[in-house]
Amino acid sequence: MGDGQKNYTSNPKDYKLLEEVGYGASATVYRAIHLPYNEVVAVKCLDLDRCGSNLDDIRREAQILSLIDHPNVIRAFCSFVVDCNLWVVMPFMAEGSCLHLMKIAYPDGFEESAIGSILKETLNALEYLHRHGHIHRDVKAGNILVDSTGEVKLADFGVSASMFDRGDRQRSRNTFVGTPCWMAPEVLQPGTGYDFKWHWRGEGEK
Repeated sequence: MGDGQKNYTSNPKDYKLLEEVGYGASATVYRAIHLPYNEVVAVKCLDLDRCGSNLDDIRREAQILSLIDHPNVIRAFCSFVVDCNLWVVMPFMAEGSCLHLMKIAYPDGFEESAIGSILKETLNALEYLHRHGHIHRDVKAGNILVDSTGEVKLADFGVSASMFDRGDRQRSRNTFVGTPCWMAPEVLQPGTGYDFKWHWRGEGEK
């Protein structure tokens, strides 16, 4: 798999896009070959025209991904603009997401031992993000990726937020983002706010 110490190029001609392996509201993920290394990678193509009102979010996601240094969090090797798209080059997680795995191979859900292992690695990822001032806000099976070796990585920072905005640590967030059926109750509760501790924050709490 990819090595974060390699120098991945920002030339689109160095990447051969293969089949589509995932998609979202404004992005498509492809399995690709990085030709200089003859290595399989994932290329996330974000349509800048379709998400023009969220350019700050896009820049933040690309910046967060490029600075990540944890085995359980997906990182970006590089990112660059191609026509009206932002290409983000990332490790290719061959087994796909937990949601994909459950749909094709585990219709009754994973075994308890597998669930425990996946949750442990996901919590390690969240602990790392929280320690560095980020909250993910869209943790779900579709954003937990698995490699062919069983390695687990948390992905998709399209709705992540920094608790260090403007240089001063914000006490809580109040924005309603993410996937409703996977949201924590504190995100759904109006007027309370939430932070990386994932607990209720009443109006009088300091």
